[in-house]
Amino acid sequence: MLYDRRIRRHVLKYIDDREALVVLGSRQVGKTSLLKLLMEDLKSHAPVFYYDLEETRVLEVLDEGVDDFLQFIRTEGADRKRRNIVLLDEIQYLRDPSKFIKLMVDHHSDEVKLIVTGSSALSIKMKFRDSLVGRKIVFHLYPLDFREVLVFKEEAQLSALLPENAFAGTADEGRFYQRDYRRYFLEFLVFGGYPRVVLEDEVERKSKFLGEIVSTYVYRDVSSLFQLEDISKFNRLLSVLAAQIGNLLNISNIANAVGIARHTTSRYLSILESTFILSLLPPYFTNRRKEVTKSPKVYFLDNGIRNYLLGDLAQSELRGDIGKLLENLVYTGFVKRMGELDRLHFWRTQNGAEVDFVLERATRLFPIEVKWRAGHSRALGSFMQRYGVERGYVVHAGEFIQEGRRSLLPAWWVV
Repeated sequence: MLYDRRIRRHVLKYIDDREALVVLGSRQVGKTSLLKLLMEDLKSHAPVFYYDLEETRVLEVLDEGVDDFLQFIRTEGADRKRRNIVLLDEIQYLRDPSKFIKLMVDHHSDEVKLIVTGSSALSIKMKFRDSLVGRKIVFHLYPLDFREVLVFKEEAQLSALLPENAFAGTADEGRFYQRDYRRYFLEFLVFGGYPRVVLEDEVERKSKFLGEIVSTYVYRDVSSLFQLEDISKFNRLLSVLAAQIGNLLNISNIANAVGIARHTTSRYLSILESTFILSLLPPYFTNRRKEVTKSPKVYFLDNGIRNYLLGDLAQSELRGDIGKLLENLVYTGFVKRMGELDRLHFWRTQNGAEVDFVLERATRLFPIEVKWRAGHSRALGSFMQRYGVERGYVVHAGEFIQEGRRSLLPAWWVV
C-alpha cells in the first residue's frame, strides 16, 4: 500500500515545465514509493515509464547515450507524438548524469519529461560537471514528518486536525485527542520517521529495520561511495556526534575524541551532511558575515538513526536526553517544511543566553524555545526586546496556550 507524501503535491506543480525534476534523499526514505505515487497521478495524462538504475541492463542503455535511450523507450511503447514521462530511480549510478540531463532537457523536452531521484547530494554534485542552471528543479525528500506518520498509522483524522501553520494557530482542534498524539509522538521521538520503521508495530522489528538502515546505508554505502580511509573511526565519529545533538560544533575537540585529523573530520562532516544523515545550524546575526566565523550546532536528520547509533531506543519520558531529543525533532520538523526563502538559525550571546531557533520568514522573525515541560525563558524575552519581536514561541510536550506575548505550542504541531 502506498501512503501519500507531502512533497508529491509540490513536485506535481512543475510537471508541465521543461526542466528535469530531481528528488534527493537518503536510502529507504521513500523515493521509489514517491515515484510510484507520481506514476498513479500521471498515467492517465501521458505515457509513463519507470526505471531503476540499480538494474544493470537499463543502466548500460542510459550510459550509451541519449539516442540509445530514446530508441529504447520507443521500443517499450513511448509515443513520439506525445510528451512521455520518464522516472529514473538513483540517477547517481549514471556515468555522466549531467550530460544526460542536459541533452534530454535541451533537445528532447518536447518528447520526454524527466523525474529522477538520487541518494547523495555530494555524489551527484561530483558527477554534475556543470550546474545545470535552468535545466533542473531540485526537491528534498526527508523521513516522514508527524502528520505523515499519522497517515501511515491509519490515523487520517488525527493528521487532519493538526494545523498547517503552527504559528497561525489560535485554537487546538485536536485537544480531545491529546493522549493519542502523545502516544504516537513518543514513538516518533525515539524511532524516527523512516517509513519502514514507522509501519512496524513491534519494538524488536523497529530496531531491526533501523539497524538495517544504519548498516547498509550509513556504514556500507556511504563509506564505499566516498572511499573513506578509516571506517572504524568514521563509525566512531558518528557515535560521538550522536551524543552532541543541539550542541555547538567544536571540530578540534571532536577530532581529538575520535583520533583523526581536523581536516579529515571536516571532510567526514561534509559527507554526512550531503548524504542527509546530519545537518548544521548556523547562528543568527544581523551581520551575516559573522555566521561564517561562528560555530554551528549539530543535529541528526532522523531521531531513530541517532538513537540507534547511541544504543538507546527506550520509549520513556524519563530519558536523560528527552529535552535534546525534542530539540532535534523540532529542528528536523522545520527542515522538512522550510520554504524557499525561509532561513533557520539559533541565537546565542557571549554570556551564554540562547534561543534554540530563530526562523526568518519573509520580514518576520519567529524566536522559538524548545522545552519538554514549558517554563519561563529569559533568553526568549531578551531576544524579543533586542530585535523588536512581538511574539515568542515555546514548543513543548503539552497543550496549546496563549500567554501574553508568548505562545505555547504542542510539539506535534511543529514536527
